[in-house]
Amino acid sequence: MANIAQPLQKSMLDWALLGATPTRPGATFVGISIGAPTSVSSTEVATGSGYLRQSASFAAAGTPTSSGTVTNNNAMTFGPFSSSQVVSGLFIADTVSSGAGTLMFYGNLATVRTPLVGDSLVIGSGALTVTLS
Repeated sequence: MANIAQPLQKSMLDWALLGATPTRPGATFVGISIGAPTSVSSTEVATGSGYLRQSASFAAAGTPTSSGTVTNNNAMTFGPFSSSQVVSGLFIADTVSSGAGTLMFYGNLATVRTPLVGDSLVIGSGALTVTLS
C-alpha cells in the first residue's frame, strides 16, 4: 500500500516543512473496499454484512536503508460475512466508524477476494506493508 490520501498529504507537508502542526491520529484502523479506493474516498463494505473496520498497529520505520516501509504488528479478521462481497482494496483511516474519519493510506489488493456467506478475510501480522518512496 503506497498511496497517500489527500488529507494525509497535506498533514505530511505541513509537518515536514513547518507550515502547520497537524494533529496526530489517536488510532489507526484498516477497512476493506469493494471498489478501488482513491485519494479522497473508498467504497467501503456495508457494516450490515458482518463487516467492521479493524484496529491496526504498525512497527516503527526501520533504519535508513528500510526507513520508507512499515508493516502491521497485529492480525486483523474481517467477518464472518453475512452476505457475499467482492473485495478489491484496503485503506487505513483514523476511526473505527464506517464512512467516517480521515482517510490516510489506500491501495488495491494484489488479488481480488470474494468472501462468501460465513467466510472471513484475514490479514496476518506483517502481511500489510505501507511504503513511502
